Amino acid sequence: MSGSFGDPLAFIVRTLFELLIFIVLVRYFLQAFRANFFNPIVQTLVKITDPVLNPLRHYLPRMGRHDLASLLVALVLIVLMVWVLGMLRGGIPLSALAFMSLYFAFLLVTDLFFWTILLRAVASWVGNNRSPGVALLEDLTDPILQPVQKFLPPLGGFDLSPLAVLIVIQVLQMAVGNLLFG
Repeated sequence: MSGSFGDPLAFIVRTLFELLIFIVLVRYFLQAFRANFFNPIVQTLVKITDPVLNPLRHYLPRMGRHDLASLLVALVLIVLMVWVLGMLRGGIPLSALAFMSLYFAFLLVTDLFFWTILLRAVASWVGNNRSPGVALLEDLTDPILQPVQKFLPPLGGFDLSPLAVLIVIQVLQMAVGNLLFG
């Protein structure tokens, strides 16, 4: 089934899992970063994730700003995604499942921030800075961009901190990939 064009079933499975994982990770980071929970998009995310997360919170209480239930659900989804993708390719050893799950967790978190920072930069060019979507992107990216903005002030009215963070994310992904897979 796979060839030079890849495996469409694996693509669909990975895309659906990643969508679910991104939703749970966004929920985690919104709480960790103390986002505005009155934002209608955030309220929608809360309504989507609460049926799964609330029962787990009885057993996994929050630790400060960290919602352990969200992290557990994200990790379980990542392990399940890696297992399903491995089964589609003929099987995966348990040690490889653990290793690949940690690697995918790293990739998904860095990809989440890559795309939110990129979307925020594009939204700033468009000029609609009052929408709930832009507010959500700001809530997710400000904790990452603000420390960089202290060292990299705007040049001629252009904020270069998103570009710097995007480059760092890409270099980190390449370095970890090269370190793990040669």
